[in-house]
Amino acid sequence: MSDAPPQPDAPLQLDLGSVETLLGNLQFTFVVSPEGDAHIQVYATDPSTAGRGGVMLMLDARGYERLKAIVGGADGVIDRMIAEGKIKRMVLPY
Repeated sequence: MSDAPPQPDAPLQLDLGSVETLLGNLQFTFVVSPEGDAHIQVYATDPSTAGRGGVMLMLDARGYERLKAIVGGADGVIDRMIAEGKIKRMVLPY
């Protein structure tokens, strides 16, 4: 780690966490510019392609709201299918 003070022009970056699986990783970072504009960066990598870069998406307010709606919809589908006995658990196919 560096003891140097942050640069005044540098955006504030807050690590929101990551989702790591055998098939890929998602890393979430909240970024705020010095002007107060913010977005969420989602960096996706595939561990089977070591040495190659990943893909970065940037979510504005609309993109973030859409992501929340998708996850919320997935929660509803999972809960319903468990209640109907159609699935027992969430697992990776490998």
